[in-house]
Amino acid sequence: MPTLSTTLAINASSSKIWAVLSDFSNIQIFHPNVLDVDQLSEVDRGLGAERRCNFYGGGSAVEKITSWDDERQFFTCTVTEIAAPILDVTSGMRVNTIDSHHSEVQIEMTYVPKWGIFGKFLDVLVLRMAVRSTFNKVLKGLKHHVETGELIGKNWKPTPRIPQSTKTQVQG
Repeated sequence: MPTLSTTLAINASSSKIWAVLSDFSNIQIFHPNVLDVDQLSEVDRGLGAERRCNFYGGGSAVEKITSWDDERQFFTCTVTEIAAPILDVTSGMRVNTIDSHHSEVQIEMTYVPKWGIFGKFLDVLVLRMAVRSTFNKVLKGLKHHVETGELIGKNWKPTPRIPQSTKTQVQG
């Protein structure tokens, strides 16, 4: 069962980063592949929270929180539905404090390749590289969002966040 992990330093306090990560139903604000999210559970964060991430270009993945720790700033989830050549997917994110203004975030995933021996070859030749590339994009999107407040859109194009006072004026 492969385990892949990537870590990135972010110029922000761990509490600021955790505030973004723990908003489980809003991953689209920093994930460059997620168009929007459907909240599938009554809770939107913490143990039992469940979401469907709808991807740009179609497809989706359903994730459910299986462990959560606000104090230690980490969560793990199982991926219950995904159109990918993998099974038994567990992923997680963790924030580690470096100092009061710097932290690092780790994303990790374990899975089983589908399709027997062919799937194992596919895993070594393609899948691991693709997953690591996605992890890097997700962490860079998180870093950019946390450090600038900009939302990460399709093809990793940041969009400015509209201040609340401007939203009210535009809508009202």
